[in-house]
Amino acid sequence: MVVLKTCWTPFIWNTDVKSGSRCCAVYTVAISVILMTFTIYMMCGGDSTQLFLPLFETDVRGSMQFWGSVFLVYFTGLIVSSVLMVIGINILLRGLMLPWLILMAIAVGFQALFGVWLLYGYYIYLAVVVPTLINWLWMGYNIYCILCVYSQYQIIYLMQTPNIELLYP
Repeated sequence: MVVLKTCWTPFIWNTDVKSGSRCCAVYTVAISVILMTFTIYMMCGGDSTQLFLPLFETDVRGSMQFWGSVFLVYFTGLIVSSVLMVIGINILLRGLMLPWLILMAIAVGFQALFGVWLLYGYYIYLAVVVPTLINWLWMGYNIYCILCVYSQYQIIYLMQTPNIELLYP
């Protein structure tokens, strides 16, 4: 059974999950490029002193270079998987949608754990509550995008499932 019939975002309302999944791919590419730019900025010595940044407690010459490179590889993978997802939607090949679903599930897991880490690790600072709530709202939007793409995955699956009827009792 399909989870969603339409895909609604705060800015765009799509009448079907096919166009909604394409919008999710465009959103993923855009946010990946923005986060890659910000990560490169921090790796080159830019400001990473804010408590709510993922690279907050890393050393500019050591661990930030490693974890920043991991983030860059991950965001590049998201961009590639978004392109593959659009191709998979166009040619009705649901296997090309799986990398995007897996990578976005990893992103949602990271966002959930990062928010818990912020609240637990810096519980004495009231200022971390607002960034954590914003992060979890963003995580909720990413979960909605996953549901939209998964609904399109289910539609393609149902279209490709053979209908076999037994003619004998």
